[in-house]
Amino acid sequence: MKKVILPATMLAAGMFHVAPAAAADLKIGLAVAMTGTYAPYSEAEGARCMADKLNKAASPGDPKIELMIEDNRSDPQLSVSLGQKFLDAGAQIITGVPFPDALIPTAQIAEPYGATVFSAPNTQLEMQQAGLDNFIAGAVPDPINAAATANALYGKGARSVVLMVSPDAGSYSEKLPEWFGEVFEHLGGKVVSKINYSWGTTDWSPQIASIKALPQKPDAIHVCGVLPDVGILIRQLRANGYEGWVAGCDAFDDKSLEGTVGNPASLEKVMFATHGATGMDSPIDKFLAQCKADGYKINGIFDALGADMVQISYEAAKKAGTVEPAPLREAIRAPGGYPGTTASVISFAEKKGYPVKAVPVIGFADGKRVLITDTPPTFVPALN
Repeated sequence: MKKVILPATMLAAGMFHVAPAAAADLKIGLAVAMTGTYAPYSEAEGARCMADKLNKAASPGDPKIELMIEDNRSDPQLSVSLGQKFLDAGAQIITGVPFPDALIPTAQIAEPYGATVFSAPNTQLEMQQAGLDNFIAGAVPDPINAAATANALYGKGARSVVLMVSPDAGSYSEKLPEWFGEVFEHLGGKVVSKINYSWGTTDWSPQIASIKALPQKPDAIHVCGVLPDVGILIRQLRANGYEGWVAGCDAFDDKSLEGTVGNPASLEKVMFATHGATGMDSPIDKFLAQCKADGYKINGIFDALGADMVQISYEAAKKAGTVEPAPLREAIRAPGGYPGTTASVISFAEKKGYPVKAVPVIGFADGKRVLITDTPPTFVPALN
């Protein structure tokens, strides 16, 4: 009988159990604000918490998540430089300061690598208009936020509003209030004035004087600004006798809001649209509380968005069977979506560049956060 010599690989396969090959690492580079203006809105700790949770539960053939996290100091230029550093280290997904002056150049330098820029907290419409196929936002665009707030405020009986606008954060602080006003007037309300301000304002006397001088006292004021600015504004408005609504955007969703305003009664007519219901023993609260108990320095809802970004990227890599950038991005946009922290299902199949999900509007009762509505708006300016 002729002796047949089998290849070593076949012998091994026949005689021994062969463990599945280890999957390549899913590398995610986060240039996030650990310091500076945007530090309260960093998604890094939620991303770390989710990555560690998924890595711990992973099977041998699943990808391992490697996070590379560095402080962008709230500086767009530094953010872009860190993006290049992550790309050179082999990252398939990167992110940075969540504004176009950082994200557009970051997406441009990522394009030759095939990498995706997945900005968990980005909301600015410019990113959806820039024609960047390799960009994905983890949050809905500002016009949807504005529309949801306008619907909720009108539903509470407000019929006149002052818009406070600033060019300091681009369309986020300038156009979002105007989109709010467009929806508010579409519903039947009236914008009675538009007043300018700058980020970093601690003395709101000029703006408050302009509001008090209006011939018609407004039912509401809308402003899209950060903490502590907006908390100080609410406090000073109440001290000057203003008892109407103050409506805002997702930047209000910072747990320092209550402390900055101080008196719980001053929050009774405050509302803001955000990315998920927190402060109400929700599934998001439970996830963030567990992360905090495990030692992660949790900020709030933006950490939940960071967790979404990591979980969706990981599940997409498993679905694609690879961490190669192009099929990974295609899998992120696959029909059916993926489970998330801020919503039970988050889908990018419909819009490609941003998710389809509910936008909750949060208010206050006895100093505690309450859900006013999470009904998706039907009329949305700039996107319809």
